[in-house]
Amino acid sequence: MQTEFNDIKQLWEKDKTSVQNSLDSSTIIKLAEQKKRSTTRTQLANVSILVVVVLALLAYFLLVAKFQFTLSHIGEVLMCGSILLRIAIELASMFYAKRIDLSEAALKNNDSILRYYSFRKKIHGTVTITIIIFYSVGFYMLTPEFSHWFPLWLLILIDLSYILAALIFSYFIRSAIRREMTALNEIKRLREDLLEQ
Repeated sequence: MQTEFNDIKQLWEKDKTSVQNSLDSSTIIKLAEQKKRSTTRTQLANVSILVVVVLALLAYFLLVAKFQFTLSHIGEVLMCGSILLRIAIELASMFYAKRIDLSEAALKNNDSILRYYSFRKKIHGTVTITIIIFYSVGFYMLTPEFSHWFPLWLLILIDLSYILAALIFSYFIRSAIRREMTALNEIKRLREDLLEQ
């Protein structure tokens, strides 16, 4: 996939007229469809990972840690709810992307690709940050009940290790977002090339 991306990138770096002469409409549409499928596969992988995480959390909350405090129950809901919200958003995005016909969008100068691109940018901005905040607040709401289970040093270690884990997780989220936005930018450029033909 990286090779395909580099090939497309090199084409754009050439003179614009040589790109237009070397690629016909059907080739550009095929390249855009490949990028769209790649993005959809990434979203499907994200959904799969999130489903495993939410199932693991639910199993932990229901089978291992049967919390008693109301605050802990609210924390459970925030943690699982934020992940379920992200799963719903990813599924909606996949459905949205599936409805976009790249050849029709390019030929009719339809703005559905641009709306989808804008939609994904919003999701990767404030929506993702909000979901991460809700999840983190939910996690720390479990701390009062954990204080009855663990010694203070272990509780501090758990709370501090969450910060480290969140930073590592954020790095992987940002790199995945960058890859997706790069692919969406490529689709957008392919669309523009097709419109110029």
